[in-house]
Amino acid sequence: MGRAMIIITSGVLVALGIFNISTSQQGLSLTQKTVNNADYIMAKNTAHTAIQMAMQHINEDDEWAERHDKNNAKFSGPWQTVIDGSDVTLYTEYAKHPDYWQPDTLRLISNAKRNELQAEVISLYYKQPFSSLVPDFEGAISLPTGFKTFNADGNAHDITGTAPAGTACEDKPAIVVNRSETKDALPTNLNTFADPAIKVDNSLSYEPTDELIERLSNTSGVEYLTGNLSGDTVDMGSPTDPGVFFVEDDLKITGGKIQGYGILVIRSFGDMEYVDESGATLDLAGNFEFNGLVVFENAYSMDGRGTPTINGTMLIGNTDLMGNDSIDIDLGGNISINYDCEAEEYAKMAAADAVKQNKYTRRVTTEGVNYAQN
Repeated sequence: MGRAMIIITSGVLVALGIFNISTSQQGLSLTQKTVNNADYIMAKNTAHTAIQMAMQHINEDDEWAERHDKNNAKFSGPWQTVIDGSDVTLYTEYAKHPDYWQPDTLRLISNAKRNELQAEVISLYYKQPFSSLVPDFEGAISLPTGFKTFNADGNAHDITGTAPAGTACEDKPAIVVNRSETKDALPTNLNTFADPAIKVDNSLSYEPTDELIERLSNTSGVEYLTGNLSGDTVDMGSPTDPGVFFVEDDLKITGGKIQGYGILVIRSFGDMEYVDESGATLDLAGNFEFNGLVVFENAYSMDGRGTPTINGTMLIGNTDLMGNDSIDIDLGGNISINYDCEAEEYAKMAAADAVKQNKYTRRVTTEGVNYAQN
């Protein structure tokens, strides 16, 4: 009986010993799992941080993505850095679409190592070919803030909202105003080619446009035109490379025909004149054609004389600081203002190229983990 008790007691002690060993191993396993999980989370977060830092570099330097694209001839190696004690290696795969109207794709592959674990994060971005800041072209002329006077002389009243032949554009009104009182104040001798000729849109606002101008004015992608320029040499963009142009003081243009593409902003004290062969000066006139968005901002007087042509839309408006209904509009000569949806794309292209911020939109991100190789 006594021996049996000893044997049973020994068996219990052995069982308890095994249980203690098993519990210790389980505790060590749980501890290691917790450590691995913490290392993975830190590595993963570091890999995400590296992608955000890389996007900042890409926004500041157009060639950064190509220099770190292992499939590109300009490849100078992956980007390597240390973030919060974790080693990071990142490279890109940049596919530039040959058709501008299709978005480029950019894959960023970021690997961050934390102790024995390495997290990999892959993000796919689309480069936006257009800028959402450009207001929709609602017609040939938009008047979101009204005017004080509107005078039309000669043959200056060719304002066309009919879609250009051979395009996919839809017909638009010739003039869009933000309230009925503005419509009633328009001159009766305007030659408007559209149905309806004049539309009242109470939602029409100048706010998107003033934000656009503010952002454009603070970027190096804008060209400021001033002084005396020759129409034979001045470059105002092309259909494949439109630009953004600001006129803030006196500008006189002489010489041959000028064709511009993109966005043209004439601000409060801007004065754009064309000097003809006789020496006469004409405001926004002469052999001048612009395709895109033309904005007269805070202008006390918007003069259109001579024979300029605007294809796209002309937007005339005031910021709140200047007060509404303070613009004097005077159209004369043979000015022609024609709605064109294709010119709207020139304006969007120009804005996207000038404003580098937020050029890319993230589409999808995947995450993975593996044990780092020593």
